[in-house]
Amino acid sequence: MIDIGWYLSLIGHRTAKEIPGVIERLQASGITAEILDKVLCAPESLLYAPERDGEDWAQEYGGPSGAALLTAELLAYLSHQHRLAALIHRDLVTELMATDPAAAGAGHFGITEAAVSPLHSVSPVPPATGDAPTERPTP
Repeated sequence: MIDIGWYLSLIGHRTAKEIPGVIERLQASGITAEILDKVLCAPESLLYAPERDGEDWAQEYGGPSGAALLTAELLAYLSHQHRLAALIHRDLVTELMATDPAAAGAGHFGITEAAVSPLHSVSPVPPATGDAPTERPTP
C-alpha cells in the first residue's frame, strides 16, 4: 500500500493514472513522500541547494538522478500553478474590462491595451476541477 502523503503531494497536478508511475520513479531514487512534499511546499529548498550545500548537494535528494526527478516534478507542479493563476487572472481582467475602458484598465493591471482587446472576445472558463491535464486556456 502506498502512503497517502504521496497522493496529497501529487493529486493537484498529476492525474490518478500518472501518480503510481511518478511514485515508483521517485522511490527508486530514494525519494520519500516527505522530501517531495518539502520540495513542492518550499521550492527554494531544492533550487538553492547547489549554491548553499556545495558539490554534494544532490545527495540529500537521492543523488543526481533523484534531484533530476524532483526538479522535473517541481516543474510540473509550478507549470500547473502558473496555468491556474493565468486562467484566474484572465477571467478577472476580462470581467473587469467589461465594466472599465480598456485604456484605463490595462495599465492598472500591468498589461498592454493590445493584450486586453482579445479578452473581450473570450468567455470566462468554469472553476478548476483538479484534473490538471485537461485544464488549459481556451483559444
